[in-house]
Amino acid sequence: MFNSQKIFRFISLVSVGAALSWANCYSNAQTASITLPFSTQHSSENPNYYYEEALKLALEKTEKSYSKLDIKFYPYALNNERQYANVKTNGGLDVIWSSSSRLREQQLIAVKFNLLRELSDYKVLLIRKADKENFAKINSVADLRQFKAGVVAQSQDTQILQRNSISITTAWDYDSMFKMLADKRFDYVIRGAQEIWPEVEQHKDENLIAEEKLLIGYKNPVYFFVNPKNEKLAKRIKAGLDIAEKDGSLQRLTLSLPAFKKGADEIRNKKRRLISLDAEDY
Repeated sequence: MFNSQKIFRFISLVSVGAALSWANCYSNAQTASITLPFSTQHSSENPNYYYEEALKLALEKTEKSYSKLDIKFYPYALNNERQYANVKTNGGLDVIWSSSSRLREQQLIAVKFNLLRELSDYKVLLIRKADKENFAKINSVADLRQFKAGVVAQSQDTQILQRNSISITTAWDYDSMFKMLADKRFDYVIRGAQEIWPEVEQHKDENLIAEEKLLIGYKNPVYFFVNPKNEKLAKRIKAGLDIAEKDGSLQRLTLSLPAFKKGADEIRNKKRRLISLDAEDY
């Protein structure tokens, strides 16, 4: 005769084993992910597209050594300071990108790879079209001090301009700067050599243009930043960026973006006069 208790125990063990095996397979199928700042659209027209793609490259280049990581996006927009605080407190964002500062590098892990390379060291002025001739006469920092700059409050540019005794007016957010410039609240905005061209196109109805004679130079590296406890992720991103730089894929990404290519061309434009600012304590 069959022992019903033994049969029941056997069936129970098989069922538990099958359930554990299924759960383990399901768990293995779940790909880990990291969360980036909110993005309205993932296209080359988005100012953050380059950084998102550079990070994607870094993760792909290191997938064999680490594991697959999916990229997700935070559910709503945060300004730069709130992004910084979110990463610092491990509030949901895993990676942000930003101009560096000593304080930021003390409180977060900076992935020490300048994402913009030489583009981060040179800026172009966004001005009103009517002021074109006035800016063409600038030959020195002293000349530049005759004009007032517009900056986003608490941005790194604020500290650098103040260090160089340049008068500023602050805006609370990025979008408001353009209307404030058009309304003559200040005379110019310093923009990255790769940033300014799509902005000019977007605000052409406000008669804003890229100034044609000057380059503003100061050291202002742009890094990825992660939470201080996420050293493994920081090392992985750095390793991936190094590989992408070495095999040329990062440069191909840069050159595929018209605004970046235009920015690189303007840096080499011998018709532009270089006005260097002191940014020692960035």
